[in-house]
Amino acid sequence: MKKIILSFLIRALFPVILLLYAASNHYHLPLKWPGFIFLTIALWPRAMNALKDIFHRRFDIGISMLLTVYLLVYLNSISIAAAFVLIMIFGDLFKDIILQRVRKSLEKITVYLPHTGFIKIGEEIKEIDIAGIKINDTIAVRPGGRVPADGILISDAALLDESVISGESRPISAAKGVEIPAGSINAGDYFEVRATRVGENSTISQIRKIAEEAGREKAPIARFIDQYAKYTSVVAAFLVIAVYALTGNLFHALGLWIAMVPIIFAIIGPVSASIGISTAAKIGILIKNSETIEDLTKIKHIVFDKTGTLTVGLPSVRDVVLINENNYAAENNFLALAAGMEKKSEHEIARAIIREAEQKNIAINEFSEVHTVKGGGLTAERSGDKFAVGSRKFLENQRVTFNKDFTNIAAERENNGETPVFVSKNGELLGGIFIADMLRPETPKVIQILKNEGYDLHILTGDDRMVANYISELLKLDKSAVAANLSPQDKISRIHEMELKNEHAIMVGDGINDAPALSAAAVGIAMGVRGTDIATNAADVVLVEENLLKIPEVINNAKRIISVIKQDLISATAIHVIAGALAVFGVITLLQTAIFHEVSSIIVLANTARLFFVHNDYLVESNPKTI
Repeated sequence: MKKIILSFLIRALFPVILLLYAASNHYHLPLKWPGFIFLTIALWPRAMNALKDIFHRRFDIGISMLLTVYLLVYLNSISIAAAFVLIMIFGDLFKDIILQRVRKSLEKITVYLPHTGFIKIGEEIKEIDIAGIKINDTIAVRPGGRVPADGILISDAALLDESVISGESRPISAAKGVEIPAGSINAGDYFEVRATRVGENSTISQIRKIAEEAGREKAPIARFIDQYAKYTSVVAAFLVIAVYALTGNLFHALGLWIAMVPIIFAIIGPVSASIGISTAAKIGILIKNSETIEDLTKIKHIVFDKTGTLTVGLPSVRDVVLINENNYAAENNFLALAAGMEKKSEHEIARAIIREAEQKNIAINEFSEVHTVKGGGLTAERSGDKFAVGSRKFLENQRVTFNKDFTNIAAERENNGETPVFVSKNGELLGGIFIADMLRPETPKVIQILKNEGYDLHILTGDDRMVANYISELLKLDKSAVAANLSPQDKISRIHEMELKNEHAIMVGDGINDAPALSAAAVGIAMGVRGTDIATNAADVVLVEENLLKIPEVINNAKRIISVIKQDLISATAIHVIAGALAVFGVITLLQTAIFHEVSSIIVLANTARLFFVHNDYLVESNPKTI
């Protein structure tokens, strides 16, 4: 910020000197050459850009600005020329401050990103910055930790949550020598990986790359503003010639030019787009380019992936139902029994039961003999008693009898997308544990908000129709809006159908499996930064905090930005036209015309500055629900 202020002060010094000298120039010394030199220095960055445009035979708004200044100097209107230059320098200052704030906002986002990883040097484990991890380094991944770089598993085995890649929350076992992708979460015990893909290819590097490139490309509306400014300059030039030809009054014609030359339009587009990226960053959203801001205002459909997007992506215990006793103590004993057997299993369902017991601080039972039986469960023995845990089919194979009432309860739960796990003792059914993925706490509210705002909502899932029907009921969506049993290609086809009708869609998904659909949509929104760079590259927006409430936030902020840009264009154009008309008819002087122009600039800049004030309009209120 100090460099920005210092640059502004140095550049502003030259027109200020001219203004002061012109005000006290009692001897009427010539100021043309000092004025030309001083103002060229003050406008040096713009002058260089203008020369490049001339060299490449392009007409840019910067050329109009310079012509205005030099013409004023030539006509000895040094004070007006200097005032004009101060306006432009002030605009540059405002723009630079905004861009600085954008960079600061993007830097703040990195607090949510994984900055460090653990590498093993000899017997010592050292935490270092992810950027410092090199190929062939031994990466140590602790339980619950994230793999910071792609690598080869060098431990005997590992249990991984690769939901970012598969789109499903199914922990999988990996054997020694298997490639482990960056972003995988250690769902088991400590393991080690030999790094094979690091540096610029790492997740953190990809996110930083997005942050650096955000806002560089002009959005269509910014390009429209540039064209609007260019043609306004051309029209103003013809009008100036016409006025001079009809009246012969050079100063009236020049007043029209000063009023109409669109200096402030050079600031509206890039500054507003930069603020858009900055405001999105403040609410935990990375926007890859400024074009996305405008695209977000043209959306008709919003399409959601299910697992890991609308849901947490992690199976959890929904309920425990006992055959005989149904009290807190009995339920805890039942969980302790089930978790004790499931400790020997690495299945996702087993881990959900163990997590539930651990979260309730239940002492898990110990079994001397536990056997995994291929086909759905485990058997165990303790103190002469025989136990079994698993699916209904598995327990029936163990000659366990299910009564009709309990069978009906289980069937109803399964229709709601829950997975039952049954436990028996000595051939007698004790009860069941019902497992389900959980909706994110904010999901119902987000769906309601977006419905109220008039968007057509769709859910595309690879799950079966039964689960799809249940989620449509849970979220109060028409069943026709929820498609089941879809492959990634099916999702792309659905989105293409929308886009072919010129009905633009947002696709919200997580993981690599959603990357094609994210690319197919007008705007792709990726949930979180847990994975490799494939989904990040495919998406236009990344929700750093994995909070669905950010979707209506970013859409509404995009609409607000475009609205402010339109307000800027209308207000500035109106003032320019009024000032031009007054100048042509001699109602106001050249200096007063310049003041009018400055007023339009101040109004536009003040209106644009409102975009910095961002408020989160939506709060998480709902409790987790199961699907």
